Amino acid sequence: MICPVCGKELKPYEEHYLNERGKCFECSLWEERLPLVGQPDVAIIDGTFYTIGDEDDTSPFRGFGGDKFVIRFKDGREVTTTNLWCGGEVSDYWKPKFPNNADFDWQWKQIGTNNYLVPKQNKL
Repeated sequence: MICPVCGKELKPYEEHYLNERGKCFECSLWEERLPLVGQPDVAIIDGTFYTIGDEDDTSPFRGFGGDKFVIRFKDGREVTTTNLWCGGEVSDYWKPKFPNNADFDWQWKQIGTNNYLVPKQNKL
């Protein structure tokens, strides 16, 4: 089966999304998130979707375990947060609708079979 939106060939375990929603899981996910683009608490950095959680949240659970991030938005804002949540890498089909709007001093790096957020290396 093929997703009629992105053209991706679906694995057998993904076919129920097509039957229920008329599109694959990824298209369903990014279509739901599309209205969030441009919101002040949404950062898209290097093709990855992040949301900035409430700093006053009293929950013991914080994005990235409460690590501190300084996010520089293209509109000139700078936001410091200890409650950043990663929503995943935007799929290729949807990337044009989710343009990068911010940057920070971190990058994803694959080590073995896992991905880790590590400091960017300054190039001299």
